[in-house]
Amino acid sequence: MKKLAKKRPSTQALLRSAMILLTQNEYPPQSLKIHKLKGELSNLYAFSLTYNLRVTFMRQKNKIILTNIGSHGEVY
Repeated sequence: MKKLAKKRPSTQALLRSAMILLTQNEYPPQSLKIHKLKGELSNLYAFSLTYNLRVTFMRQKNKIILTNIGSHGEVY
């Protein structure tokens, strides 16, 4: 995440906003396009941060753990 922040500082603010929406809302807004992944990544969820950036994460009890951030090809 630190590399991403250095490359794209504006993305860091978007990610913070998305994390607030994820953690403070039982049902986050559809604008994040959250979906459960399938296949080898079936234990993960993903959402769109921007048109080109995807974020994968896992849920463990009351925690959200980010696992990957990047383009569609980099993340999946």
